Amino acid sequence: MAPKGYLCPSLMDMLDAAAVELQERIDRLDRLIRDRDDGIRGLGIRLALGLALEIRKGVVPGSETGAIVTEWIARFGPEAVDEAVVQARVLLADPARMATEFQRRMDERPSEPQDA
Repeated sequence: MAPKGYLCPSLMDMLDAAAVELQERIDRLDRLIRDRDDGIRGLGIRLALGLALEIRKGVVPGSETGAIVTEWIARFGPEAVDEAVVQARVLLADPARMATEFQRRMDERPSEPQDA
């Protein structure tokens, strides 16, 4: 319940809730990238979400995501990571597109193998 005199949650409460939701989405993407054979598809959006969280938290962009990018280079190769960086830049430049792209990717289901 909001303190007396407040009609709605404070701006900080709303920002904190948004950061928690963003972290939950990042955690889910991290699991998908780690566990799925096609996890490479989520790198760009994962990087964009990580940078968005860094910005929201007021830390220098790349201060937390830099280590992840280094791991990705070893796992997926520099070309895949370069592509992810380009995707992240595009998504961060257009947050509405990032939200739409994130929802689209999270709604995708792995294709079922076709019987031959």
